[in-house]
Amino acid sequence: MRFHLGTGIALGVALVGALAAVPRQARPAARVEAPLRPRVLAVVYNPIIESEGGKRLTDVFRWSDPSELARSLAQDLRDASGGFVQYQVAQTLVVDAFPARQDGFQWTDGEYLRCARAGRGWPQPEAANYDSLVRTHALVRRVNRREIDEVWVFAMPHSGLYESAMAGEDAYFCTAPPLVDIETERPFILMGFDYERGVGQMLESMGHRTESIMRHVYGSWDVEETHAWNRFSLYDRAAPGKAGCGTVHMAPNSKKDYDFANPRPVLSSADDWLSYPQLTGKKRLVTCAEWGNGDLRLFQKWWLSHLPRARGRGPDGRLANWWKYVVDFTRYDESR
Repeated sequence: MRFHLGTGIALGVALVGALAAVPRQARPAARVEAPLRPRVLAVVYNPIIESEGGKRLTDVFRWSDPSELARSLAQDLRDASGGFVQYQVAQTLVVDAFPARQDGFQWTDGEYLRCARAGRGWPQPEAANYDSLVRTHALVRRVNRREIDEVWVFAMPHSGLYESAMAGEDAYFCTAPPLVDIETERPFILMGFDYERGVGQMLESMGHRTESIMRHVYGSWDVEETHAWNRFSLYDRAAPGKAGCGTVHMAPNSKKDYDFANPRPVLSSADDWLSYPQLTGKKRLVTCAEWGNGDLRLFQKWWLSHLPRARGRGPDGRLANWWKYVVDFTRYDESR
């Protein structure tokens, strides 16, 4: 799916500063592995608007500071992974332009301001030109030289960016069709973030990336108990009495997408996944109080914090630390 806003343009995004909900059962102590420190190139499309006194687009609409969004996302992922994933922003490129489009359309400042203030008139289709993005910023060279491991692209609403996309000859679906025409020595991921939105939506994009990669690792994703990933992502509406941690859109007790404020108690094995791969089958009643009573950022952080992160491999032969697949996917046969 593409990461973009529908029709409304909010005039600000308040970053939620609260900490993630803490599970009642603490994660057992484990031998510490060396953390992953992936290097990120942040590409920020934030044009200077001369007609507005030379302000950047984010300042014109009072949207969030991309640097603060990046810092907050990195900190939340570090927290959720128990310190295992430590993203490092190696370089930030602030671009005085709008992203190129596949159909050749290029925004002018005036055209964009008119659509944004009217909340309508957006030219279709909205599709960013990833070949141009990769070529303009020499991403192939930077990835091949291991200067960077992935790219976080920040842009305005209606920029046509995907939530995430994997690039390279061996790339596969990662919330979007693979960019296989981009030739690199190893695949890499480009995250697309809308700076009108907040950290909750960025965590959601990371969650969808996780779902795509874990589906690839296990070869399927169904409402069944046939493998660990399926069991982890079960929710009560689809599997009554068998809920695990749910999905990025469905909490264990959700009745519909984004139903994160539902107080309905359901049995869930969420605590058990904190001890993976030593699962006991134990369940307890959970409600929305577990993940912040409806707060998007807190739910996404709660969900990510339950991803297994033990040493070694589980009984199914897959890694017992799923963060390695999500962040360091080129290293393992099953996630390549």
